[in-house]
Amino acid sequence: MIVWGIAGLLGLATGLRIGWALVNKQSLVSTAMILALGNLAAVAALSWQPLTLLVDTLVGWPNIAMAFSQIALIMCAAGSCVMITTVASARTPSATRSLALAQYAPAAVIAALSLALFFAEGQQPEMSPEEYLRRNLGASSTSWLLPLTYVLLAMSLVMWSGLRHSSRSRRGRALFVFTLGIALILVVTVLFLLRAVGLAESVEMGAAATLLGCAMVTVAVGALLPSIEDWFGARRELRIIEPLTAELGRRHPDVGIGVRPHGPLVFRVAERMSLISDALFLEASNELRTVDAPSGHGAADPDRVTEPLASAPAVSPTEQARAIAEWIFAGREDSPGSGHARFPGFGWLRQPDEYSDREWILAIARQYQALDRESVSART
Repeated sequence: MIVWGIAGLLGLATGLRIGWALVNKQSLVSTAMILALGNLAAVAALSWQPLTLLVDTLVGWPNIAMAFSQIALIMCAAGSCVMITTVASARTPSATRSLALAQYAPAAVIAALSLALFFAEGQQPEMSPEEYLRRNLGASSTSWLLPLTYVLLAMSLVMWSGLRHSSRSRRGRALFVFTLGIALILVVTVLFLLRAVGLAESVEMGAAATLLGCAMVTVAVGALLPSIEDWFGARRELRIIEPLTAELGRRHPDVGIGVRPHGPLVFRVAERMSLISDALFLEASNELRTVDAPSGHGAADPDRVTEPLASAPAVSPTEQARAIAEWIFAGREDSPGSGHARFPGFGWLRQPDEYSDREWILAIARQYQALDRESVSART
């Protein structure tokens, strides 16, 4: 069951990458990640004895599942290598594609040679994966030397580049965890390679398999971490913008802000924020029309508006967001003096230079949420 748990984690990570590739434009990074995770999941699944026996029986060659494991491990290393070099590359798209093909080509050749060496050694009695490694991973067998050497070189590059480009950002943290898993795979590869050349006959297959399982789990967690953080982050952001969403949806139902978008949660949050932005500027435009209304047709209330076309305010971003939140909050139906909100001006709606559109909407929503909570506390 542990094996299937590991394979399931890797399969889930692969499925998420496939889903992301279907929703977004397919890229070399997505393809490489799918290749790396999918083949690593195959390595985990093929270590389960009933499955290896089934594969061997269907193909009609004893222990052929171990040859497939070799190929899967080679392609996992190739995919990881392409992924890490593509992410870190500043080359043109055509040069990046050429570099990826240059990395896939030797991996395909080595996989073919490994399969040929496996068949050249002839048929052996049917064995469990652990027993097969114990008997064949030694100086008397050469079928494992080539794939292990390639995996060692490729994973060394992946580990070096991954550690170099890790950071405290969301993607950087995921890359660091992924690289830790690669480092564990590298340790297992070194142990297997030393045993294959006869320098470490005492390497226990059970301990090495356990370490490889830990490496697979770490790689899966690293691949899943961005999606996990995105999901929890999106849930938190939905809670933050909910009060502001409800109020602006009441005022501007035609904008569609009250309609629940479909699709991944992160996309739904982004769409909701876009609708909030539209509703805020629509609300501000209504204020401007009120200011410009001719006498007798809704003349401006001097207590309700300030200079609507004022430039960006000379206050802190927190104070600026608070002013926008107070303007919206003062116009609520349950607010004292409803309908007499004081509009700070269009300049106050524009986000500060250090804020992105998303960060600015969140800043306003946090201040509005705080006002909402204060109002609830005051009534109770």
